[in-house]
Amino acid sequence: MNRLTPIVLFALLLGGCAGTRYRRPDLSVPPSYRGDAQAPGVPGAANNGETGGLGELRWQDLIRDEELLKVIREALTNNFDARIAAARVLEARAQFSGARSDRFPSVDGHASYNNLRTAQSGSTPLPPNTPADTDYTGLTVSFGWELDLWGRIRNASAAARADLLASEQARRAVLQTLVSELAGAYFLLRDLDLELEITGRALKLREDSLELVQLRVDHGYSSEIDLRQAEVLVKSARTALTGLELQNEQTENQLGILLGRNSGPVVRGRSLVEQELAPGLPPGLPSTLLDRRPDIREAEQQLIGSRAQVAVAKAAFFPRLSLTASAGFESSALLNLLNASNGTWFFGPAGSLPIFNAGRIRAAVRSAEARREQALLRYQQTVQQAFREVADSLAGCRKLAELRTQQEGLVESLRLAVDVADLRYRGGVASYLEYLDSERQLLDAQLRLVQIRREELTNVITLYRALGDGWR
Repeated sequence: MNRLTPIVLFALLLGGCAGTRYRRPDLSVPPSYRGDAQAPGVPGAANNGETGGLGELRWQDLIRDEELLKVIREALTNNFDARIAAARVLEARAQFSGARSDRFPSVDGHASYNNLRTAQSGSTPLPPNTPADTDYTGLTVSFGWELDLWGRIRNASAAARADLLASEQARRAVLQTLVSELAGAYFLLRDLDLELEITGRALKLREDSLELVQLRVDHGYSSEIDLRQAEVLVKSARTALTGLELQNEQTENQLGILLGRNSGPVVRGRSLVEQELAPGLPPGLPSTLLDRRPDIREAEQQLIGSRAQVAVAKAAFFPRLSLTASAGFESSALLNLLNASNGTWFFGPAGSLPIFNAGRIRAAVRSAEARREQALLRYQQTVQQAFREVADSLAGCRKLAELRTQQEGLVESLRLAVDVADLRYRGGVASYLEYLDSERQLLDAQLRLVQIRREELTNVITLYRALGDGWR
């Protein structure tokens, strides 16, 4: 029993203050997402038997435009933000390796050579026949190891590991943002292409109408004001066309930056009205969102790291014990350096215990605990924000589908109104102002319908991003 007592005490010392096991904080997770219902009329939505949630679908299966898929693959390779995020992961991995190495002994080799010359007639004269030059050669191997009695090194390694995992999740969040921004910019580009097409057709119709009004003015059937109004209509369409061309080129430049290449034209795939996304799958269970979203997992790893840092700070209250040793040879003659009689060795355990530091250690503990509290609050905030983003996107799926249906009805009604106004004007029973107002409303409604279609596509991408894990 007496022999076992030191061993038991040593085991208790090694296991002491290792830190409590991490347990995920209790969170108020709703049983279902607000507005969790199959959104009718999602662009391209068609149930073809696929199972699982939308968040579990790969982005390669979500997007059906081959050119957009090529753009995304290029961006994942060349985008600067993605490459910077990958470099940060490498940095965190190296820091973790460095922190973990402190748990193991260190062995170093040392070799030295010194030549000393002493003055013959100095303050202490040399004895007769003593050479003024002296050589000294040494060769040693040193050993050092800090015993991790209180878990300081172990918890520092755990904190570095949490930083590594957080940086990996941050990289995934960057890729997630990149893919969604690319899809949004591409849909905007196809939106502008369609708006250019619609505005171009409207400009051609207005130019034809201007010729007709000019003929009617020349023959005295219309007034000069009708001609001026027709000219305003043509010039406004040309101005709108120029503005759309500017936005189109700027969007291509934006895509070039996301692709990590110089600005230039972007190859188009399907038109906006031909775009279709993956089948309309349910969003899944809210509890799975905590494990799917990279920003939530990043915040949780930061919380884990902050807990480990508290344990590191508390370990400073306790003694630190290290073992040091060295062995080697020393000789004034190089040829006799490795003789057994010139061997040296040293062994010396050392310990230190903080006695008075004016509250420095306690302040460090309080600082670490404050950072842990901040990490906990950020984690809870990130979770709430994630649920809000999903709810917003689900509401967008429903309401944008309704809005598109209503807008399509408005466009059809305005198209009929324009036809009637045109007939009434040609028949001389209505003023040109009536036709002008109807035609302008039709163009605005058509452009708004295009924008709603683009918003629907972008909202599906936003919902997919909010659900988390598909951007792998």
